[in-house]
Amino acid sequence: MNGIQEAGVNGFPKGVVENRYFTWQPRVGFTYDLTGNGKTVMRGGAGVFYERTQGNDVYNAALNPPFAYQPNPTSVFFSNPKTSILNGATSSDLYPSGLTSIRYQYPPQGTMNWSFGFQRQVAPSVIAALQYVGSSGWDQNNGRAINTLPLTNDPNNFWSTANPGGPDYNTVTSTDPRWVPGNVYSDRYAVQQSKIATNKLRQYPGFAGIRQEENQTNTHYHSLQAGIRFENKWGLTSQLAYTYSHLIDTATNDLNALPNPFVTSYNKGSGGFDRRHIFNASYVYALPFARHSSSALARTIIGGWGISGITVFQSGLPQNINYNGTDTLGLGGDVSNRPNLTGPILYPKTQKAWFNTSSYADPVAPWFGGGNQGWGNAGKDNVRLPGLNNTNLALTKNIPLSGSDNGPGIELRFESFNTFNKTQFANINANNHDANFGQVTSIFTPRNLEFAAKFHF
Repeated sequence: MNGIQEAGVNGFPKGVVENRYFTWQPRVGFTYDLTGNGKTVMRGGAGVFYERTQGNDVYNAALNPPFAYQPNPTSVFFSNPKTSILNGATSSDLYPSGLTSIRYQYPPQGTMNWSFGFQRQVAPSVIAALQYVGSSGWDQNNGRAINTLPLTNDPNNFWSTANPGGPDYNTVTSTDPRWVPGNVYSDRYAVQQSKIATNKLRQYPGFAGIRQEENQTNTHYHSLQAGIRFENKWGLTSQLAYTYSHLIDTATNDLNALPNPFVTSYNKGSGGFDRRHIFNASYVYALPFARHSSSALARTIIGGWGISGITVFQSGLPQNINYNGTDTLGLGGDVSNRPNLTGPILYPKTQKAWFNTSSYADPVAPWFGGGNQGWGNAGKDNVRLPGLNNTNLALTKNIPLSGSDNGPGIELRFESFNTFNKTQFANINANNHDANFGQVTSIFTPRNLEFAAKFHF
């Protein structure tokens, strides 16, 4: 099986992965009245949590070879499925299979959350808060391509002595532009490369791509949070909240494949959900008109109006810039790289150019003298997507059908989303070889108006 084990076979544990028993999950919290009158309170707490193993982790592995394998050859002769009917090319290996595996060392994903802050009653029904909130995650879920071609050339490959890294196994043919007929060096290059059978050079020969599911990444979140809350003060209920934060991770979502399977930290940077600045304001205000009028008609027509809404200002998410030019890795599938960053990122913030694309250059393949094995040095988070500046408002009218506000009545609602119809960019094209690279490709929703009526009894 060339390094692959099956559960319960040949003495391998039936549980697939090693048992981990140290999943102690303590939680602690405290509250302290600083002034003794209940108006200023210090609060803090911390807790450790472990996540259960996702079902997809097991299902993905169980539905792949070596349990079942059905090769699907196309454009080949029935008499000899190793020979193409298109160009007569032959293959020495018959359809090596890819699979998904689970790493034996598969610890449960752990998270620790903590907070410390102060709350203060500024006035009756008015509370202010200031706090620090943090979180760290370890042994987080990711995928990794473990059966790429080797990072350095095979010892039997001529180029292993001429280039320190990154073989060009996938793209080189006898018509490669680097092959110059009559040049001894390049002729030798063409002949030698043409003899390489890709799948024989993989780390686990006999298989194609192998995606390993593992828990090998970390996350860190830190934030300063401030807010003030009004509870029915002067007819107003409102909350204002501001958060300044930073999230750092290596794999943002469940089972995200690491672009560089050899260097986990290549994908470390601001997390996919990192919004540095967030301000929210929510408000509900009961208009005071005719609230206490002795006239039932005045209360019905003039009274019972209210305004509510939510306003959000937040900075954009980080955006990974993808390199989609000629392969500079030569490692096979399930890996990816980024361009080189050659200058500062500037933001014209127009639809045609959200940022200046001239600050990016193609990574240099090692066989052309590249110094980072063709990966590209641009971080995964070096561009910020457009932020959000949005307000939703609602105007309401309550019409009582009896002498009491608690009796039967009708509620009318006129609501607007993106009330000021502000054009707000959303996503951009992040592929550096596309014609519209750097351009805005979508927007948040335009203004929508809704009207509703509700009868309550």
